[in-house]
Amino acid sequence: MNRHPQESFEQEVFFEEDTIDLRHYWRVLMRFKWDIIGLALVVSIVTALVVVNMDDIYRSTASLMIESRQAQITSIEEIYGLDPQQSEYYSTQHEILRSRVLAERVIRDMDLLNHPEFKPEEDDGSGWNLRAMLPAFLTGGNRNSSSATQSPAVQQQRLMATVLGRFSARLSVEPIRNTQLVRVHFESLDPELAANVANNLAEAYINQNLEQRLAVTQKASSFLTDRLEGLRQTVEEAEQRLQDFLDREELVEIEGVTSLNVQQLDELNSQLVEASRARAEAEAIYRQVEPLKGRPVDELLSFPAILNHESIQPTLEVVDVIDQEIAELSKRYGRRHPNMIAVMSRRDTAQANLERQVRQVIGTVENQYLASVANEEATRSRLTASREELQSINRKSFTLQELERDVETNRQLYDMFFTRVRETDETNDFEAANALVVDPAVPAVGPSKPRRSLAVLVSFAVALMLGVMLAFLRDMLDNTVKTPDDVESRLNATMLGLVALQPMSRSERKKKMALLGDVDKSDTSFIESIRTIRTGLTLSSLDNPYKLIEVTSSVPNEGKTTVALNLAAIMGQMGKTLLIDADLRRPSLARSINMPPNRPGLTNVLAGTSTLKEAIIHHDNLDIDILTAGQLSTNPLELIASNKYKEMLKKLGEHYDYVILDTPPTQAVSDALVMGSIADAVVYVVKAHSTSINTVKHGLGRLKYANANVVGVVLNQVDTKKQSYYGGNEYYAGYYDSYGYSGKA
Repeated sequence: MNRHPQESFEQEVFFEEDTIDLRHYWRVLMRFKWDIIGLALVVSIVTALVVVNMDDIYRSTASLMIESRQAQITSIEEIYGLDPQQSEYYSTQHEILRSRVLAERVIRDMDLLNHPEFKPEEDDGSGWNLRAMLPAFLTGGNRNSSSATQSPAVQQQRLMATVLGRFSARLSVEPIRNTQLVRVHFESLDPELAANVANNLAEAYINQNLEQRLAVTQKASSFLTDRLEGLRQTVEEAEQRLQDFLDREELVEIEGVTSLNVQQLDELNSQLVEASRARAEAEAIYRQVEPLKGRPVDELLSFPAILNHESIQPTLEVVDVIDQEIAELSKRYGRRHPNMIAVMSRRDTAQANLERQVRQVIGTVENQYLASVANEEATRSRLTASREELQSINRKSFTLQELERDVETNRQLYDMFFTRVRETDETNDFEAANALVVDPAVPAVGPSKPRRSLAVLVSFAVALMLGVMLAFLRDMLDNTVKTPDDVESRLNATMLGLVALQPMSRSERKKKMALLGDVDKSDTSFIESIRTIRTGLTLSSLDNPYKLIEVTSSVPNEGKTTVALNLAAIMGQMGKTLLIDADLRRPSLARSINMPPNRPGLTNVLAGTSTLKEAIIHHDNLDIDILTAGQLSTNPLELIASNKYKEMLKKLGEHYDYVILDTPPTQAVSDALVMGSIADAVVYVVKAHSTSINTVKHGLGRLKYANANVVGVVLNQVDTKKQSYYGGNEYYAGYYDSYGYSGKA
């Protein structure tokens, strides 16, 4: 992604190394040292005047020991709500010492409402009491009329609130770490009063604690007595409900009934298992036999369920015996023999009997199956009934247990409250203090406040630190170009040279411009600074010397015209030089050399109303030619961007060795950008301690974007006396002082 040329230049030029320069901090302190010291002295003097007029305040201290465990006969402490073993116990006691109720008690006991140190100022009749008039002024009403309409109770409340505020402001509680001791401090204008208040507050705290404990004990006793009567009724009602339940359900020994039913339920479960097994066996035989109804006996006897039946086996044995007998007789007799006929008759009878028994077996199997099913259902019904009966007994048991538990709980609660009531009644008059005064307060010998010397020293130190902070803040907010280091490191530009501020008054500086032809020849520092600029330009163009040189700045009043005029004068010593006032918007060159501003100049030449010969004048003192701006034009940018202007510069370049252009600032208009693209070199003038670094960066970036050849920066109007505070004195000395050019010879 391509960057904008100006953005690329600014990112490259505006880079600043983030380092810590301790010398810079020292120079900041040296630069603002008198301001810092002056601020500290003023604040110290004001503080001294204030503390001298302050009243002496005396401080008295009473020491108390707060015990973590008091002599307790009963456990009523649980009702009181505080556990002394907790770490919060002492913090609670400290806050009680600071409480409003305790303070009001001391105020009333010592009648501080009428004490002049606490009582609000009353109107003396003149009507000019500011504190008295302030509430009425803020409320928009009349103080006297509002006071008249207030009831005595309201007035007393307002008076108490005022005195309480002043009392609390003078009271402080200081716990001593890792001990049970606490110090109660009180401050007052009267040492006797301070000691009395501290002692009274300690005594009031002890008495208040005793009274509160007694009140809580009495309240607890009353509460327990009332509660005990209610608990007694609750116990009686619970016992009556239990007895009514036993009578209604006719229960005597529910545990035995429950165990009996459980045993019966187990037996029925076993019987149901056996009946289910018998029914399953009968059902299996029945499922085999039922489809065989109506079949011949021989086929029926082929099924094991019939063949192995207990009533069939004897008959089958009889038939087998007869068959054996027939087999033996048939060997000796024929079929018509009487013995054979008798045996055959017997076999027919046995066979008929066998068929009858087989049919009976089939009927018996069905009856056994139906009987087993009926037995199983009957057993299951008895089991269900037994189970429901047991559940009913269990429900009654649960209800009974709940009623018994209710009776037992209420009876225990009643017994506990009864015991507590007896204990409370017996210890109702017992009082145990939780604190005692270890060291009573005594009147202070000397005042504790104000510590005048310390206050002055602290104010001086604080003001000194504040002054240092303000100095660094001013330095941070000062973003102007101050030293050559700023030009080279923060602007990343070449330092052509610096021009020192001439030693003249501001009025003289407004009327007069420093020119090489006018300054004292012995003032070598100014002359050498202009020569340094010329040397920089010469060294940067050894192979191709610059002919057309533009001089511009960021904003007006940076001295670019002075630099351009003196640069032209110094270049005139090397060759024929022409200075052109190309600032067609606010020309100042003609005024600087005391020439009429409306004489023919650059605009007249470009407009064709004058020739170059008529417009160009020679400055005898500086030995250079000058072309002023001429009459103001309504379209200066179009004149500068015209081909006629370029042709004129080309023609002048053939006639002169050097052509210096004094152009408008870069931030105001675009004239300097247009001429920068034409000129061989651009000299950028920056006024020290005036132009911000961002402004200069932006101006240099615009010239870079216009493809102008910025050869360097001239730091103008440098106050050499301030350079040591900015780290630039070494630079100035290196350029001039080391060679004897820093001042007059």
